[in-house]
Amino acid sequence: MFCGLVASAGAQTRGAIGGTVTDQTGAALKGAQVSVQSPALMVSTNEQGRFYINNLAPGTYNLTVSYVGLASFTTSVTVNAGQTASVAAQLQIAGREETVVVSARRASAEAEAINEERAADNLLQVMPHEVITSLPNANLADALGRLPSVTLERDEGEGKYVQVRSTEPRLTNTTVDGVNLPSEEPGVRQIKFDAIPSGLVDSVQISKTLQANMDGDGIGGSVNLVTRTASDTPTFEVTGLGGYTPIINGRGNTTETATYGRRFGASKKFGFIAGGSFDWEGRGIDDIEPVPDQNSGETWFDGMSLREYQYFRSRYGFAGSTDYRIRDGSNVYARFLYSDFKNYGDRWAYQLQDNTPNVSLLAPGNQGGVPSFDGELRNPDIQVGSLILGGTHVLNSSWFTWEANVGRSSYGKSPYSDAYFSSTLPASNCEFNSSGTTNKYLPQWNQACFSEIQNPSNYTLSNITRDLGTAAQLNLGLGGSGAKQYHIGGHSAVLEVGGKFRNEHKYANTYVLTLTPNGTVGMSQFPNSMINHNYYNGGAYPLGYNVSLEDVLSYANSNAGAFSQSSTQGQDASDFSIVEKVGAGYLMNTIDFAHGIRFIAGLRAENTSDNVHNLSFGDTGVTPNSYSGSYYTLLPSASLRFNAGPDSYVRLIYARGLSRPDPQDIAQPLSWTVSGNGANRYSVNFGNANLKAETGDDVDVLYEHYLKPFGIISAGYFYKSLKNPIVSETYQLTDYLPPGAPEVDRGNYLATQPVNGGSAWLSGFEASYLQHYSALPGLFGGLGLSANYSYIGSRTDGIPGRSDHPRLLRNSPNMFNISPTYDRGRYSIRMGISYNQASIYGYQYQNGTPGGVNGPLSDIYFYSHIQVDAQGFVRLKRDLSLVVSGLNLNNEVFGFYQGSSQYMIQREYYRPTFSAGFRWTPRRGEK
Repeated sequence: MFCGLVASAGAQTRGAIGGTVTDQTGAALKGAQVSVQSPALMVSTNEQGRFYINNLAPGTYNLTVSYVGLASFTTSVTVNAGQTASVAAQLQIAGREETVVVSARRASAEAEAINEERAADNLLQVMPHEVITSLPNANLADALGRLPSVTLERDEGEGKYVQVRSTEPRLTNTTVDGVNLPSEEPGVRQIKFDAIPSGLVDSVQISKTLQANMDGDGIGGSVNLVTRTASDTPTFEVTGLGGYTPIINGRGNTTETATYGRRFGASKKFGFIAGGSFDWEGRGIDDIEPVPDQNSGETWFDGMSLREYQYFRSRYGFAGSTDYRIRDGSNVYARFLYSDFKNYGDRWAYQLQDNTPNVSLLAPGNQGGVPSFDGELRNPDIQVGSLILGGTHVLNSSWFTWEANVGRSSYGKSPYSDAYFSSTLPASNCEFNSSGTTNKYLPQWNQACFSEIQNPSNYTLSNITRDLGTAAQLNLGLGGSGAKQYHIGGHSAVLEVGGKFRNEHKYANTYVLTLTPNGTVGMSQFPNSMINHNYYNGGAYPLGYNVSLEDVLSYANSNAGAFSQSSTQGQDASDFSIVEKVGAGYLMNTIDFAHGIRFIAGLRAENTSDNVHNLSFGDTGVTPNSYSGSYYTLLPSASLRFNAGPDSYVRLIYARGLSRPDPQDIAQPLSWTVSGNGANRYSVNFGNANLKAETGDDVDVLYEHYLKPFGIISAGYFYKSLKNPIVSETYQLTDYLPPGAPEVDRGNYLATQPVNGGSAWLSGFEASYLQHYSALPGLFGGLGLSANYSYIGSRTDGIPGRSDHPRLLRNSPNMFNISPTYDRGRYSIRMGISYNQASIYGYQYQNGTPGGVNGPLSDIYFYSHIQVDAQGFVRLKRDLSLVVSGLNLNNEVFGFYQGSSQYMIQREYYRPTFSAGFRWTPRRGEK
């Protein structure tokens, strides 16, 4: 915001300096540092490249503008009482070697991102639109996974959840223009990033440290989606791509984006910009899922699932903003974002299974059981939107802001539907093929197995299940803040105070509809809907006869009388409603000392209350249930930044963040059973409205040095101490009796409930490097390199049922990204190589024994993941470019294993995707 301004006793005797900063092409420069001496004041340019320094005594000032990658600008400015002196600073390249910064779109955007990061008071990383779209990132998660210490949870070939600093997705907060974005999925807080097109936003900011004037959410970090703002120069861009991948006879792929924006009116006071993005793709997945023998040992397979996926995804959305300048430094604005994601796909799965209890299929002569078939239709419709109205008002020695917002998300239609077919064979001739198994962790079967699954007359329909209903979240919020500039000991200071209130209502009204045939419905009356002769990289596991669920549902709809129906509507265990209210207030002070030293300290207090309405399940039926809980959290923060030599800085930061429990942990419906369990006749499961937020104290040390002609090298260390993690606990209830149960059973229950317990820490090292080697001679001057590496270790203590100290969930110890680039003349090429080491997906307990060893009963891990992508641009004419890209060029596997990598649970292959198209940019506008 506007800072570094000095107060005075006589407002009428003061003046101001305002203006714009552009490069030699006229494009606005965001994040440029503008400073004056005596008094020593510094501000940064906003999204339109504008700056405003007020409350200056009349006189002459030396004003300096600096921007990484361009030559500094210095001028003398005379300030008169009651007037604003206007400055139009146009920065030039310092020499031939800097030309790449202003001529290459991606390089120019990288320069803007570096300057924005340099100007930030917290530890910030920025990925602008041009960098997001410089590689074939299917969605925003894929793009963010290329930043230091950011890993992804992947699903169906794309990134889904963002994990900052190797923390689980719940510990990462997501906002749009600083306002919390409602989670699209039921029961959780994290954002499903594959539901948002990659080309929808102007940039994405990741705050790895927090400060008092930011929402406290996000122990791992906070991801902020920044919508576009209009510049003084009109902006217009259109991109269209099409692609192909070999699984299931290729796929059609279409990606289209368009953006237009400009400022209008007297002195261009009114700005408007809007953009839209559409993506459609079809993809296939080859997948095998061995079923582990829970009796452990090297001979551990009890069966195997042969799975093939075919799905078609569409993502579309629009985003933008309008703003009106009231006067220099003041404006009112509206910002909006909407995205709609539909996934329409089939999954076919044949289960080869063991017929002999406690004897693995690897045992010689063991005959498999009769196979089964499951066809699934995945058809969720996911929507998320945000609308923000607000204003900034700059007075003589103070400023204030206000904001109102609404956001809504939904997850509905029919997310999952399944058709189950059982075998009519009295016995199976399917056997493990020991002689054909060269790798015992990829067991082979005899031809009889595949003959049985390829004959539809062997199967009849057992039932159809459909998940129906809607889950949604509605957010409402209000906020305001203000600041006062003053002197302390001859130094400029800013005292800032603010508050915010948000009301979040999340609910699930879902149910399962089951259709059971009254007679026999054979599989053979449905056509084979998918054939893949090259299944699983060479056909070692021939696919079976695959029935499309659309055909099965069409038959059931046309023959409703041939099926019996049952429904869980009104009594579904996933139904709940939770209203969470968060009130927050903060106080923060900033002091600028001599020699570039800047110190900030603040305190934020947040009060959280949860009101839950759900269902209670028991012998007496389903009854309404409700309860509530509340807690408050104090979040101190402090940061110190100082010069460490020419073009070098050191940052020391402390901050406390919080991550609230998932709604499903708070509002899980109460249920109990009457099955025997030793001395305990009953078991009880329920949520916990008294759960408190998990908190994390973070310490960061970062060194950064800016390279010439353009680049940066940085290295840092961080440590996080986590308190009140949310874990599942099982304990004896001493005084509990469900409605209708006899008094003699009071206290005779074993309960499972999420609680706050234990502690954990993680610490890590991060290093990043970015440079364009434009000083090299000839064609070599187009080379560049972006790279980062992170190591993160962690330890947990006090996890219920565990005496060891496993790593935190999702903690990937080693990760790196390497991205060589080339920008020269008409050509711009970038390659991306991303690596995430294996991490724990879930802790395991088998027969009371914790995981943590390397056998097949240990904790469940994600496989390590390394992926190679590339994209290139060739400018055909001044405004038109050809775009060619390759995604997942190395056909990297995705999957899970248990304990050690050879004990696989699931391995999926997607094959590479190739795309080509055109980008049309009639006028360059902002970049």
